[in-house]
Amino acid sequence: MAVNQGVSSAFASGKKFFTDFDLKKWAEQIGGSSAEAIEAAVYFGLCFSIGFLVKKYFKVIFICLAISLFVILGLDYLKMLVIDWESIKSSLGISASMDLNAMITGFFDWIKAHLLLFISSVVGFFIGYKLG
Repeated sequence: MAVNQGVSSAFASGKKFFTDFDLKKWAEQIGGSSAEAIEAAVYFGLCFSIGFLVKKYFKVIFICLAISLFVILGLDYLKMLVIDWESIKSSLGISASMDLNAMITGFFDWIKAHLLLFISSVVGFFIGYKLG
């Protein structure tokens, strides 16, 4: 009987927590908005999924990417396929004058501006990788 009461009281307290939980109020208490919390949760979920899949299927993903890269670059070398590298760079936001240092600096600037998203992404990836 005591076990059933403990389970029912734990269930009742869990139910009370979820019915009383206000994401907007909680996010404002920690200094953010509900939109930022939702965005961080989405980043966490996506990176969790990516980490989980990478752990499960790393060999298959790596082999497929290596073969695809080899075939595409081989076709480009033989001029059977023409790759417009300038168009690819412009779609990725890489200008012709941008070098590796500028790209790394831009990456760290993005991290500084979006620290919550970066942390939630890294934590999500590592938890997904660990559980995968």
